Amino acid sequence: MALKSYGGHQQQAAESAVDKTLEELSILGYAVIENIFEEGELKIIRDKLDSLLKAQENEIGKEKLKEINELNLVRCPLAYDDYFVKLAVNDAVLEVIKKTLGNYFVLHLQNGILNMPDEEHHQSSWHRDLPYQDFIISKPLALSALYCIDDFSAETGGTFVIPYSHRLEQMPSEGYISKHAVQINAKPGSVLVFDSMVFHKAGYNSSGKIRRGINHVYVAGILKQQINLPELLKGKHKEDRFLSMFLGYDSETPKSVSDWRKNKSEKAKK
Repeated sequence: MALKSYGGHQQQAAESAVDKTLEELSILGYAVIENIFEEGELKIIRDKLDSLLKAQENEIGKEKLKEINELNLVRCPLAYDDYFVKLAVNDAVLEVIKKTLGNYFVLHLQNGILNMPDEEHHQSSWHRDLPYQDFIISKPLALSALYCIDDFSAETGGTFVIPYSHRLEQMPSEGYISKHAVQINAKPGSVLVFDSMVFHKAGYNSSGKIRRGINHVYVAGILKQQINLPELLKGKHKEDRFLSMFLGYDSETPKSVSDWRKNKSEKAKK
């Protein structure tokens, strides 16, 4: 039943769960999709993230990671384990991505974020997932999907967002943020989806337990990846038509005029 109103205004229809998510994304700048992953899968993800964190600490050195503000961050887990490729293409998440960005989009980044208890994570600073961009456009260039692997709450340091900030060129004043910032409460297995231009930050974890999340940023093909996935993956998944696009094989910058024309020819055959 439509709400009562006057003045001849049309009302937006949002009947399906996806439509409701898209409406919240458009207006608030963020939405929570619940019950994407079950506990059995979450346990697998936790174990894999913890293992990869130790592997990357051994690879780079914990002190070096501390120097460059990279502690408790698993960069590009899909490069180490194909399991994370499957996570990145979750059907429920991609349905929202496609309806927002269209059918051609690229994975800009995938990062595991581990908020340790009683430690401030470097993600606790306000930021956008498209940093250093002080302009806004009418339609999103990128969407972020933060997979909640553990409970997101005030106690565990759940993510804060500033609603509507994807529509602002500048970050609001300190007073405005204190009054209007919202801390996300989301159960394990949920996904926080937001316009990548929304200002957000991690909270402080006082729960005594690790809070894990995996952030994905999906972008229009004109944007550069954080890490060159085709180079890192060395041709892996290239033969899969969708993954070739998704992982950036189809949007690499050609090294020559000849390469440009060769790529164009290959795309025409698909």
